Amino acid sequence: MRKVAEYTYQVQPLDVDFSDRLRLTQLLGYLLHTAGMNAMENGFGMEVLHEQGKTWVASRLAMEVLYYPKAHETFRIETWIEDYGRVFTTRNFRMTGEDGTPMGAGTSIWCMLDLKARKAMDLSGTDYSAFVTGIPSLIEKPHRLPALSGESISRHRVKYSDLDFNKHANSMKYIEWMTDLFPLDLFQQRNISRLDINYINEALYGEVVEIFRDQPDEGGCQFEMRRGSDIICRAGMQFDGPYNLMAGN
Repeated sequence: MRKVAEYTYQVQPLDVDFSDRLRLTQLLGYLLHTAGMNAMENGFGMEVLHEQGKTWVASRLAMEVLYYPKAHETFRIETWIEDYGRVFTTRNFRMTGEDGTPMGAGTSIWCMLDLKARKAMDLSGTDYSAFVTGIPSLIEKPHRLPALSGESISRHRVKYSDLDFNKHANSMKYIEWMTDLFPLDLFQQRNISRLDINYINEALYGEVVEIFRDQPDEGGCQFEMRRGSDIICRAGMQFDGPYNLMAGN
């Protein structure tokens, strides 16, 4: 058992963008992989839960990034469980470069899903107290994001390549669909320094989701994904400097 665990990764060339830096979606993938590895080592990973008809799903997540490593760079992610309650558990992360330079941090809120009923389960029947550290997040908890109005700017039909082992659209795909709606020059001028995402409903194979976007200020923007009247998720992204989506700079 490891209450606080650290894992080392090397950025692969297929994970970087045109700037030779790790993509936001891939960095988020490393965080989620780290969570899965630690859960597996401690006996409550996905493989064990799937045999019991259960799985972990993220409810809210926030990540702040100080810098994005380049291809072949080595970095580390440290993770720990802060707390757990009747429905939710909080898992935190710290990211550092190979030499220990701070790279960023993350925090996430999870619930356990009944795969047959597709509903959150009561955690009070299982004792996870031995794995709880009480160590707080290094960044603000995930923000509760507001509803958006107006017309959608894009639509996406969920395909085979979007699905994960829980048979719903992978959470990284949501971020991919959203970031694909930015103009290229944003990534030439700015980095995304903070991501907040609120997962509300699943997106399943064949369903069509509409994506809405708003920019309340030049510091970042907000997204909302809907399936008809159902909200799939909301996300907020902050830039590391001012950027006007309308003006393109």
